[in-house]
Amino acid sequence: MRQSPYLLATTALLLAATALPSAAQHTTPSNPRWYVTGSIGGSLISDPRVAFTPPGGTAGSGKFKLGSGFMAGGSVGWYLRPDWRIEADYNYRTNKLRSTTVPGLDAAQSDADYASVLIMANVLKDFDGWSSSFATFKPYVGAGLGIAQEVDTDLNIGGVQREFSGNRAAWQLLAGVNWQYRGPWFAGVGLRYVDAGTLRLKSSPSGLGEIKADYKGLGLDVRLGYRF
Repeated sequence: MRQSPYLLATTALLLAATALPSAAQHTTPSNPRWYVTGSIGGSLISDPRVAFTPPGGTAGSGKFKLGSGFMAGGSVGWYLRPDWRIEADYNYRTNKLRSTTVPGLDAAQSDADYASVLIMANVLKDFDGWSSSFATFKPYVGAGLGIAQEVDTDLNIGGVQREFSGNRAAWQLLAGVNWQYRGPWFAGVGLRYVDAGTLRLKSSPSGLGEIKADYKGLGLDVRLGYRF
Protein backbone atom coordinates (compact mmCIF):
# COMPACT_ATOMS: atom_id res chain seq x y z
CA MET A 1 0.00 0.00 0.00
CA ARG A 2 2.32 2.73 -1.28
CA GLN A 3 0.33 5.87 -0.55
CA SER A 4 2.28 8.99 0.40
CA PRO A 5 1.60 10.01 4.01
CA TYR A 6 2.23 13.63 3.11
CA LEU A 7 -0.31 13.55 0.29
CA LEU A 8 -2.83 11.93 2.59
CA ALA A 9 -2.19 14.51 5.30
CA THR A 10 -2.73 17.34 2.87
CA THR A 11 -5.91 15.72 1.56
CA ALA A 12 -7.25 15.23 5.07
CA LEU A 13 -6.57 18.79 6.18
CA LEU A 14 -8.15 20.25 3.04
CA LEU A 15 -11.24 18.01 3.11
CA ALA A 16 -13.34 20.50 5.05
CA ALA A 17 -12.12 23.46 3.03
CA THR A 18 -13.03 21.86 -0.30
CA ALA A 19 -16.64 21.55 0.85
CA LEU A 20 -16.99 25.22 1.77
CA PRO A 21 -18.12 26.77 -1.53
CA SER A 22 -21.21 24.57 -1.88
CA ALA A 23 -21.84 24.23 1.85
CA ALA A 24 -21.95 27.97 2.43
CA GLN A 25 -25.11 28.28 0.33
CA HIS A 26 -26.97 25.98 2.74
CA THR A 27 -25.48 27.09 6.04
CA THR A 28 -27.86 27.48 8.96
CA PRO A 29 -25.57 28.77 11.73
CA SER A 30 -28.25 28.64 14.42
CA ASN A 31 -28.95 24.94 13.91
CA PRO A 32 -26.35 23.15 11.75
CA ARG A 33 -27.19 19.55 10.88
CA TRP A 34 -24.26 18.36 8.76
CA TYR A 35 -20.50 18.53 9.19
CA VAL A 36 -17.30 17.43 7.48
CA THR A 37 -13.88 16.89 9.05
CA GLY A 38 -10.28 16.20 8.06
CA SER A 39 -7.75 14.73 10.49
CA ILE A 40 -4.12 13.69 10.91
CA GLY A 41 -2.41 11.89 13.78
CA GLY A 42 -0.24 9.12 15.10
CA SER A 43 -0.88 5.36 14.89
CA LEU A 44 0.22 2.84 17.50
CA ILE A 45 -0.52 -0.80 16.54
CA SER A 46 0.32 -3.48 19.12
CA ASP A 47 2.90 -6.00 17.85
CA PRO A 48 0.61 -8.59 16.23
CA ARG A 49 0.77 -12.35 16.59
CA VAL A 50 1.46 -13.77 13.15
CA ALA A 51 1.36 -17.21 11.51
CA PHE A 52 2.93 -17.76 8.08
CA THR A 53 2.07 -20.81 5.99
CA PRO A 54 4.36 -21.22 2.97
CA PRO A 55 3.13 -23.11 -0.09
CA GLY A 56 2.99 -26.82 0.76
CA GLY A 57 4.66 -26.17 4.11
CA THR A 58 3.88 -26.08 7.82
CA ALA A 59 2.78 -22.87 9.53
CA GLY A 60 5.28 -21.10 11.74
CA SER A 61 4.29 -18.41 14.23
CA GLY A 62 5.86 -15.38 15.81
CA LYS A 63 5.35 -11.62 15.88
CA PHE A 64 5.75 -8.50 13.80
CA LYS A 65 7.81 -5.84 15.57
CA LEU A 66 6.23 -2.52 14.65
CA GLY A 67 7.28 1.07 15.06
CA SER A 68 5.12 4.14 15.53
CA GLY A 69 3.10 5.25 12.55
CA PHE A 70 0.94 7.83 10.83
CA MET A 71 -2.77 8.14 10.08
CA ALA A 72 -4.99 10.54 8.15
CA GLY A 73 -8.63 10.62 7.20
CA GLY A 74 -11.93 12.41 7.19
CA SER A 75 -15.61 12.07 7.98
CA VAL A 76 -19.06 13.28 7.00
CA GLY A 77 -21.57 13.49 9.83
CA TRP A 78 -25.16 14.41 10.67
CA TYR A 79 -26.64 15.65 13.96
CA LEU A 80 -29.57 13.47 15.04
CA ARG A 81 -30.03 15.81 18.00
CA PRO A 82 -27.83 18.59 19.43
CA ASP A 83 -25.99 15.99 21.54
CA TRP A 84 -26.16 12.90 19.27
CA ARG A 85 -24.63 12.42 15.84
CA ILE A 86 -23.78 9.76 13.30
CA GLU A 87 -20.93 9.83 10.79
CA ALA A 88 -19.21 7.95 7.99
CA ASP A 89 -15.50 7.80 8.78
CA TYR A 90 -12.49 7.04 6.53
CA ASN A 91 -9.07 6.48 8.09
CA TYR A 92 -5.79 5.43 6.48
CA ARG A 93 -3.00 4.33 8.79
CA THR A 94 0.45 2.85 8.36
CA ASN A 95 3.13 1.63 10.77
CA LYS A 96 6.71 0.75 9.97
CA LEU A 97 7.53 -2.95 10.25
CA ARG A 98 10.99 -3.15 11.79
CA SER A 99 11.54 -6.92 12.11
CA THR A 100 9.79 -10.27 12.51
CA THR A 101 10.21 -13.42 14.60
CA VAL A 102 8.15 -15.51 12.17
CA PRO A 103 9.82 -18.61 10.63
CA GLY A 104 9.94 -18.30 6.83
CA LEU A 105 10.08 -14.48 6.87
CA ASP A 106 13.28 -12.46 6.94
CA ALA A 107 14.08 -11.36 10.49
CA ALA A 108 15.30 -7.94 9.34
CA GLN A 109 12.79 -5.96 7.30
CA SER A 110 13.72 -2.92 5.23
CA ASP A 111 11.15 -0.57 3.71
CA ALA A 112 8.33 -2.74 5.12
CA ASP A 113 5.05 -1.57 6.64
CA TYR A 114 1.73 -2.73 8.10
CA ALA A 115 -1.06 -0.57 6.72
CA SER A 116 -4.83 -0.39 6.38
CA VAL A 117 -7.84 1.59 5.24
CA LEU A 118 -10.61 1.65 7.86
CA ILE A 119 -14.15 2.59 6.80
CA MET A 120 -16.55 2.96 9.73
CA ALA A 121 -20.06 4.06 10.61
CA ASN A 122 -19.92 5.81 13.99
CA VAL A 123 -22.47 6.87 16.60
CA LEU A 124 -21.27 9.63 18.94
CA LYS A 125 -22.58 11.33 22.08
CA ASP A 126 -21.56 14.91 22.88
CA PHE A 127 -21.55 16.26 26.46
CA ASP A 128 -21.83 19.76 27.83
CA GLY A 129 -18.38 21.04 28.57
CA TRP A 130 -17.09 24.50 29.24
CA SER A 131 -16.83 27.80 27.41
CA SER A 132 -14.10 30.36 26.88
CA SER A 133 -13.99 33.72 25.17
CA PHE A 134 -13.38 32.12 21.76
CA ALA A 135 -14.95 28.64 21.80
CA THR A 136 -17.23 26.11 23.49
CA PHE A 137 -15.53 22.84 24.47
CA LYS A 138 -17.58 19.63 24.20
CA PRO A 139 -16.24 16.18 25.21
CA TYR A 140 -17.58 13.17 23.31
CA VAL A 141 -17.55 9.37 23.27
CA GLY A 142 -18.54 7.04 20.47
CA ALA A 143 -18.37 3.63 18.85
CA GLY A 144 -18.20 2.42 15.28
CA LEU A 145 -18.58 -0.66 13.10
CA GLY A 146 -17.17 -1.19 9.64
CA ILE A 147 -14.43 -2.86 7.69
CA ALA A 148 -10.66 -2.96 7.75
CA GLN A 149 -10.22 -2.82 3.99
CA GLU A 150 -7.00 -3.70 2.21
CA VAL A 151 -5.00 -4.41 5.35
CA ASP A 152 -1.63 -5.17 3.84
CA THR A 153 2.00 -5.67 4.64
CA ASP A 154 5.06 -5.62 2.42
CA LEU A 155 7.46 -8.31 3.65
CA ASN A 156 10.94 -9.46 2.71
CA ILE A 157 11.12 -13.19 2.04
CA GLY A 158 14.55 -14.38 0.99
CA GLY A 159 15.53 -10.79 0.34
CA VAL A 160 12.62 -10.19 -2.06
CA GLN A 161 9.72 -7.94 -1.04
CA ARG A 162 6.26 -9.53 -1.27
CA GLU A 163 2.83 -8.09 -0.58
CA PHE A 164 0.12 -9.77 1.51
CA SER A 165 -3.36 -8.25 1.91
CA GLY A 166 -6.89 -8.97 3.12
CA ASN A 167 -10.13 -7.49 4.53
CA ARG A 168 -12.14 -8.09 7.68
CA ALA A 169 -14.94 -6.56 9.77
CA ALA A 170 -13.70 -4.17 12.45
CA TRP A 171 -14.96 -2.01 15.32
CA GLN A 172 -13.68 1.01 17.19
CA LEU A 173 -14.21 3.09 20.31
CA LEU A 174 -13.70 6.87 20.30
CA ALA A 175 -13.30 9.65 22.86
CA GLY A 176 -12.11 13.23 22.69
CA VAL A 177 -12.93 16.92 22.89
CA ASN A 178 -14.13 19.28 20.17
CA TRP A 179 -14.04 23.05 20.50
CA GLN A 180 -16.67 24.89 18.51
CA TYR A 181 -15.97 28.46 17.46
CA ARG A 182 -18.61 31.17 17.12
CA GLY A 183 -18.89 30.47 13.39
CA PRO A 184 -19.34 27.13 11.62
CA TRP A 185 -15.73 25.97 12.13
CA PHE A 186 -14.62 23.61 14.87
CA ALA A 187 -11.46 21.72 15.84
CA GLY A 188 -10.73 18.82 18.14
CA VAL A 189 -8.45 16.12 19.44
CA GLY A 190 -9.47 12.49 19.72
CA LEU A 191 -8.34 9.03 20.78
CA ARG A 192 -9.54 5.87 19.05
CA TYR A 193 -9.09 2.15 19.69
CA VAL A 194 -9.58 -0.13 16.69
CA ASP A 195 -9.87 -3.93 16.58
CA ALA A 196 -10.15 -6.07 13.44
CA GLY A 197 -9.40 -9.39 15.12
CA THR A 198 -7.27 -11.86 13.14
CA LEU A 199 -7.01 -11.34 9.40
CA ARG A 200 -6.10 -13.75 6.62
CA LEU A 201 -3.66 -11.99 4.29
CA LYS A 202 -3.09 -13.58 0.90
CA SER A 203 0.01 -13.08 -1.19
CA SER A 204 0.29 -11.06 -4.38
CA PRO A 205 1.24 -12.63 -6.71
CA SER A 206 -0.65 -15.69 -5.49
CA GLY A 207 1.06 -18.94 -4.57
CA LEU A 208 3.50 -17.51 -2.05
CA GLY A 209 1.59 -18.64 1.03
CA GLU A 210 -0.75 -17.05 3.54
CA ILE A 211 -0.38 -14.94 6.68
CA LYS A 212 -2.75 -14.75 9.64
CA ALA A 213 -2.16 -11.61 11.69
CA ASP A 214 -3.87 -9.68 14.49
CA TYR A 215 -4.82 -6.06 13.95
CA LYS A 216 -5.60 -3.83 16.92
CA GLY A 217 -4.24 -0.58 18.27
CA LEU A 218 -4.64 3.07 19.20
CA GLY A 219 -4.68 6.33 17.30
CA LEU A 220 -4.44 9.95 18.44
CA ASP A 221 -5.51 12.64 15.99
CA VAL A 222 -6.26 16.32 15.61
CA ARG A 223 -9.02 17.49 13.31
CA LEU A 224 -10.56 20.48 11.60
CA GLY A 225 -14.27 20.53 10.84
CA TYR A 226 -17.01 22.65 9.28
CA ARG A 227 -20.72 22.59 10.22
CA PHE A 228 -23.48 23.49 7.79
